Amino acid sequence: MKLKYIIILTLFFSIYACTQNSSQSDEKAEMYEASELSSMMREMVEWSKESKALLALGDTIKSVPAKFYELGSQKATRGEHEEKAFQAMLPLYTEALRGIERGDSQKYYYEASIQACKSCHSTYCGGPMAIIEQL
Repeated sequence: MKLKYIIILTLFFSIYACTQNSSQSDEKAEMYEASELSSMMREMVEWSKESKALLALGDTIKSVPAKFYELGSQKATRGEHEEKAFQAMLPLYTEALRGIERGDSQKYYYEASIQACKSCHSTYCGGPMAIIEQL
């Protein structure tokens, strides 16, 4: 009989503990606010997806959002935008964007822009690599 009560109490406390952890996780998720750099990179992903689709159809990319050239001045979560290594990688990306805007072999420069993203993310914040690989 005691074993039955122990099992019931153990189940009760297990369920209670799980619901507590779940609600704490939700609170943490709600507190997160993306940095300027992170927000811009999310926009870059969407633009890149649209651009990839255009190129796949044989169409051309009409324009590059001007704000993408300001990537290096966006405030980052951990201040990496101020580091020399980060700043040194920016020209790879912005030159690729300029190539796309000039209309020079847009597929080549699109791929160069994605490679620039991969290079940077292999140094800083590797989490988005799976998303970048899809671009």
